Amino acid sequence: MSSEVNTLTHRDESVGKKYPLIIERLLFLSACIGFYFLYPYALDLKEGIIGSLAAWCGLPLLLLMCVELLGRAVQSLHSSGD
Repeated sequence: MSSEVNTLTHRDESVGKKYPLIIERLLFLSACIGFYFLYPYALDLKEGIIGSLAAWCGLPLLLLMCVELLGRAVQSLHSSGD
């Protein structure tokens, strides 16, 4: 390997702390478990197609948005700790 800088902006970058990826995996796992337990409640919200859409589309999207926001908060806290 050469000792040239390989970044697009030609800057030196140092290796930082290891990111706690296990936290995001646990958040995603909790969303999957939450979907399993919240699915019947979302399905009973409305009868027919609206209930099905809420249970199969709305609930997973809501849970994934919550996981994403929590993951970004963890990332922000982790990067501000430098």
